Amino acid sequence: MRSIFHYLEADDPYTLIEEDIRRLERADKKLNIFITRHEYNPIETSGLILKPLNGMPIPIKDNISTKGIRTTCGSRILSNYIPPYDAHTVEILRDLGGYIAGKTNMDEFAMGSTSETGFTGPVKNPWNSSHVAGGSSGGSAVAVAVAGGVSLGSDTGGSVRLPAAYNYVLGLKPTYGLISRYGLISYADSLEQIGIFTRFPRDMAYILYHLSRYDGRDGTMYIGGEREDLRNRLIDIYHGEGYKADKEITIGISREVIDLSTEDVTRNTWKAIEKLEEKGVRIKEIDLDYFTIGLPTYYIIAMAEASSNLMRYDGILYGDLRWIGDYWRSVATTRAEGFGEEVKRRIVLGGLITSSGFKGRYYIRALKVRRWIRDKLISSLNHVDAILVPTSPTLPPKLGELEGVDAYTLDLYTVIPNLTGHPSINIPSGFAKGLPTGIQLISRYFTEDVLIHLADLLSGDLYDPYKEVDL
Repeated sequence: MRSIFHYLEADDPYTLIEEDIRRLERADKKLNIFITRHEYNPIETSGLILKPLNGMPIPIKDNISTKGIRTTCGSRILSNYIPPYDAHTVEILRDLGGYIAGKTNMDEFAMGSTSETGFTGPVKNPWNSSHVAGGSSGGSAVAVAVAGGVSLGSDTGGSVRLPAAYNYVLGLKPTYGLISRYGLISYADSLEQIGIFTRFPRDMAYILYHLSRYDGRDGTMYIGGEREDLRNRLIDIYHGEGYKADKEITIGISREVIDLSTEDVTRNTWKAIEKLEEKGVRIKEIDLDYFTIGLPTYYIIAMAEASSNLMRYDGILYGDLRWIGDYWRSVATTRAEGFGEEVKRRIVLGGLITSSGFKGRYYIRALKVRRWIRDKLISSLNHVDAILVPTSPTLPPKLGELEGVDAYTLDLYTVIPNLTGHPSINIPSGFAKGLPTGIQLISRYFTEDVLIHLADLLSGDLYDPYKEVDL
């Protein structure tokens, strides 16, 4: 399984590139990883050699803009859209010498938890292809599961961490404002961020350091000193000097919250807790009752923002217009044929929630609850360094097993950090019935180094980052 550092230190990067491209191609035929593949071009790649990443193939989720490469958001309405610019994160990866391997399959407009709602069909789980890969960043997670390296996804309510858990990889949702959102096609602006998939903790530290460069084009980026303090600590980690702690790390847990999961997930979560205790981490029981109200709060806010953001797709400004002689009929036809069922559901519900008769009953109340949850989480993290819960309450469902609102429950644990803006990471916690499980760790703002350190503590013990998928 390939690490970024294999490319950083490669004498013959062309061999590594060709091997990984072929592996991704084989996996794509079986698992439907890509919506658009950027065919390997040795001449194009030669311009990247001698830069740090030496042409390493990097899959990018299909809602992150890539200049000259089709970007569809998994939707028919954008099936022919080719961006004229790169997202800030893509600019950085190209500057580092990364080769954009293609645009990965996803839930349409990132609305989903299983990567089944995209117009090119579902992404399949590499460990058992009859099961889902998780969503909405399923294609990006599977790409790292089968070939290692790094890929980018987006995380609105767990869309990086959930597929990371289902595919046995690390998945990081950073602090809101740490990574630029410039070039990320919006679904719910106040919730979503660009996230990272890797197999190895040092890889995560290396990529996060570079992707967290300041970008003045994104008004949500944080400009305080905590950013650079974190980046300096990340340098120590990826240089192999490790995490420098001045005290024992304490992790908070809640038995009641953990027990909301299925028996298989609960068992593996407790194994992870035991491993952390063996590594010298202190475990402390705390009250996490507010986790149970995160789901309805999240979906009210997310649907309201989605309804607003997707109004632009009328076929005139954006999208493939279905002109039938009249503006309003044409717009209605364009949206009816261009959007899938899940996107339509969220637009309609979002419009209802924010209408004059319901706004105070749902949306404004949800915003107040969101602030209350944020205050409660900050208070919890004043007493511990991180909070540990399962990433998903269940094993990966079978393809087609969960549809519509039934799939929303998969986000039970993951929506809280999106509501509050805190960083969180999925760490693989083993297998059950041949399928991967994961734990989620949440820490204080701009302490991603703590999360990466905890992943490093468990690497090679709780989970094997070198474990290969049989293609």
